[in-house]
Amino acid sequence: MIQEARQILYLLEVIQEKANLEKGLQAGQVRVACVRSIATHVLPEVIARFRKKFSKISVVITEYDRYAEVEQALRENQADVGFTLLPTTTEFDTRELFRDEFVALLPPKSITPDESLSWQQLAGYPMIVNIRSPQHNKTVQAHFLKFGQTLKVNYEVREDSTILSMVKQGLGAAVMARLAAQPIPEGIEMRSLPVPLERIIGVAILADALLPRAVFAFLDILKIG
Repeated sequence: MIQEARQILYLLEVIQEKANLEKGLQAGQVRVACVRSIATHVLPEVIARFRKKFSKISVVITEYDRYAEVEQALRENQADVGFTLLPTTTEFDTRELFRDEFVALLPPKSITPDESLSWQQLAGYPMIVNIRSPQHNKTVQAHFLKFGQTLKVNYEVREDSTILSMVKQGLGAAVMARLAAQPIPEGIEMRSLPVPLERIIGVAILADALLPRAVFAFLDILKIG
């Protein structure tokens, strides 16, 4: 039976290759624009699934600091697919992929393990923010204001890794999207905000753009995920 099973698997591969050839999926590339957290925590698994099915199509990744730059890359035809925040403008066709919670990152042992976080406690910490994430900071500030709190910024840095190191050393606290904060160093206390806040991550293509079939094959892999 082993020989027959091998023949069946071989024939399945041949059928898949012929189907891909008919679809124009035997060559080409998909250009993907994203921010670092997406490139680190989302894309590797997606690309692995895509390459397993379409091994002759390459995926080119360009990383940007801000989601606004991802959208600009789509406008300027520097990318076929972009991962961005939703909602966005009507010039893009989009689909929601997942929701990402904002969390408070606190210095080690600054709160007991079973203790929930209050606005007053959070407002009492020196806050650390990333100046390269203005949209993120505005979202958090607006959320604080809804509940009568002000985000008191004591430190402004340019890297998320710097924020995490400073929090671990007890220099202050930070509010970050969970995906951007990962991996969270051991010892740092992570808590949900007193009232939850989340962002919507989606995939976008330029509306009415003439895109190669490989791009739609890539989008189909995202649906599977």
